[in-house]
Amino acid sequence: MSFRLRDESGISLMEVMVSVVVFSIAIVFLYQMLFSGRMQVEFEGERRVASKAAELKIEELKYAGYGSTDTESGWESLSMDVGAHPSDPRMVLDDRGTDDTQDDLVGLMTWTVRDTFWDDSGGSSGTITTEAKVVDLTIQWPEVWLRDEVRVVTVVAK
Repeated sequence: MSFRLRDESGISLMEVMVSVVVFSIAIVFLYQMLFSGRMQVEFEGERRVASKAAELKIEELKYAGYGSTDTESGWESLSMDVGAHPSDPRMVLDDRGTDDTQDDLVGLMTWTVRDTFWDDSGGSSGTITTEAKVVDLTIQWPEVWLRDEVRVVTVVAK
């Protein structure tokens, strides 16, 4: 007695199992690509926010001028005194538009000011000495594991 059908058609259990395994591997690979891409976009957005914050702070310091002194201890300070500023560098880079502080991107903004000068030996007008301050501003984030950094350096003349 034969148990085989004459016109067998369809797929075997082994073919189904192989198909499921191949499909699962493809799904995991696609998920990893999507997750990695999403994280890259998020990190790039954070970098742009930090870059813009650094540019704005540099512009504020340049506008405050060479002789600016300030008693503020936070990142709002406009002190151009020689040395490191501020004493409390913590700042919120992005609150992501929600009231929940759990999703805030908190970083550190610091700047160092140092004196510099240079001489320009012009022809008949003699030597001209220019005094200036070099401002080196750095933003680091996130505060818990300082993953990224934006740095801007500028010169503010007297």
